[in-house]
Amino acid sequence: MSWQNENAAALTLSYEEVPYDGLTHSETHPSLLATVGALMGMTPAPVEGCRVLEIGCAQGYNLMAMALGLPDSQFVGIDIAPGQIAAGRAALAELGVPNVCLYALDLMDVDDSLGHFDYIIAHGFFSWVPQPVRDRLLALCRQLLTPNGIAYISYNAYPGGHFMNALRDGMLFHAGRIEAPLERAEAARGWIDLLAETGEARTVPYSGFYKAYRQLIHDYREHLGDEAGRSNAGLLHDELEEVNRPFYLREFVQQVEAVGLQYLGDTEFASMLASNLPANVAEVIQRSARSRVEAEQYLDFVRNRMFRRSLICHQAVQLSGRPSMQTVESFWLSSNARAERVERPADSRPTWKYISPDGSSLSTDHPVTIAAFDYLGEVWPRRVAFADLMQEAARRVGRTNRSTDQRNSQGVAANVLKAYSISPLLIELHRHAPSLITTLSPRPVASPWARWQVRQNSRSICNLVHKRVLLDEPDSFLLLRLDGSRTLDEISQELLGGPMQEGRLFLKEKGKPGRNALPPAAQVLQAVRDRVEWFALAALLEG
Repeated sequence: MSWQNENAAALTLSYEEVPYDGLTHSETHPSLLATVGALMGMTPAPVEGCRVLEIGCAQGYNLMAMALGLPDSQFVGIDIAPGQIAAGRAALAELGVPNVCLYALDLMDVDDSLGHFDYIIAHGFFSWVPQPVRDRLLALCRQLLTPNGIAYISYNAYPGGHFMNALRDGMLFHAGRIEAPLERAEAARGWIDLLAETGEARTVPYSGFYKAYRQLIHDYREHLGDEAGRSNAGLLHDELEEVNRPFYLREFVQQVEAVGLQYLGDTEFASMLASNLPANVAEVIQRSARSRVEAEQYLDFVRNRMFRRSLICHQAVQLSGRPSMQTVESFWLSSNARAERVERPADSRPTWKYISPDGSSLSTDHPVTIAAFDYLGEVWPRRVAFADLMQEAARRVGRTNRSTDQRNSQGVAANVLKAYSISPLLIELHRHAPSLITTLSPRPVASPWARWQVRQNSRSICNLVHKRVLLDEPDSFLLLRLDGSRTLDEISQELLGGPMQEGRLFLKEKGKPGRNALPPAAQVLQAVRDRVEWFALAALLEG
């Protein structure tokens, strides 16, 4: 094919010169894909025994993090760059991960010899390849997905993509003549800095957007420490890539349906709904949209959406389009929402508002729902099966009879679904519960994957629930020593007698900078204990 002959070699070379960042992506985990599938009426494959294919896997780190938590599942990754696959295989050998296979393959050469898969992932791929490769990706999804399989495809989206196109065109205009890749990325970064410093909105209409984008890429670089080349890889292979094509949702769905697949939904379930929009806006959308896809397209216009994480499945799958209470009761749940008492008249039932980290909230006066949310907050980050959650909530409010218990279960399920429809950070639904601990053992153990990432000098690492956690240098020092061989006292003595005595690390206090004077051993031990307890809350410690 012309793509294969004329472009594949050049693309391979670009990824060999500047490898893509080895990152993990929480929204690609089979647990989340299966959750959305179940909510939409599917019967997805059990996460604990599935087969997963990632297309464009880079070094395969995303798959490795999943595989370590799902030892009975099988993971396959392909990437066009042999150097990235070689790096991934070296990591697999070092970690001793037996259930991941990585192959240096052009997508155009893939056939059914790899087998069939319950979940297929193509993150950061669809918008950045020519149309023949997009067509091949969708055809392979149809060819390789099991009957109840789900494919994840992310892409730049319109209408927000129009803003990014203008920003990209400016970067290319400013830096396009520079041949050295990393120098080109630095020039593009300089152009973004310049735009962000141009003034107020009255002179530069999109200055707020430029400032927000500069903050985004600067935060990313900060998370990766001094690894400027890695942070520049994102600019080179995304914004500055030769192909970068956003799509309206309706365009994407048309391509999907043309190969015998159908649109299932989005990994962020709340984005599919108008729950958090003003009532008059939601009413117009509901009245105007003639299908679920049209309704979501309206929502993309309202929110000026720039990026999508779409899920697709076979056309033969019957989708309900509306979650049932019974489906909600099949999930594991977790929540880190903050509880706040709502002032009400003295003769009213107590009402509590639960507020997520993104500011979304749910208010309820349903006693069993209040007990359930309170319990989830107490055991965070553990995931609790719905039946177990109801048992604990009923114990707290006082059990009455079977009929009341059933009504309470339905009430909690309705509130859970309402919260999930508002924000995925208000409450989380899962099809899998990893082994986590919330109390410290005498010799704590951090996940091998987290410790391996720290040894690679990464500051943004993946935890046991497949989310990124930002560490500083003292955190990294502690995490490396949480291998089950040391007590916290031994670690604190090592810290005190080593880097602290040498002046390389200091004890932090809230609101105060680090001190040069060596603190008492008891103070260091307490600081170590506090931080390791935070590791537990950050889902970094194994049970």
